[in-house]
Amino acid sequence: MSRLPRTFRNRAYPVLGWTFLFLGPGFLACAWAVVGKADGAFLFVPSTIVIVLFCWRGYIRPRLVAGVEDVTVVRIWKTSVVPWLDIERFEAGHLLVVVRRPELGGPIGVWAVQAANLARMTGRRSQADDVADELNALLRVARANGGKAG
Repeated sequence: MSRLPRTFRNRAYPVLGWTFLFLGPGFLACAWAVVGKADGAFLFVPSTIVIVLFCWRGYIRPRLVAGVEDVTVVRIWKTSVVPWLDIERFEAGHLLVVVRRPELGGPIGVWAVQAANLARMTGRRSQADDVADELNALLRVARANGGKAG
């Protein structure tokens, strides 16, 4: 069993996010320098802001954090904190899903943990399967310990 809190996400997303975060504005700056017009700032600055926000919100920020008392799902626009006892199970489809008890709301998709299409096509396990198994094991521990997974 792992130590808590534990963060789960696709390992490639932060790398992509940080890479585009630095390269995107750099390419825009080079294009602006080549054009050499002062009025290019009207396009450069907003474009840079959009790239930075997209990289941060879409690739660097999303994650699932399994804590001692709850699970925090950080999505692109919303963060959900779900106590262990409110969770029915974790499923690994095309992405990881936190299935809450029906009376507490619908499932929460975890965009940060997705199944690899190649693994699914070849019948192998993906990272989403491994994460779901680990979280379901933590869920069993939390149920046995009155809502505390650690």
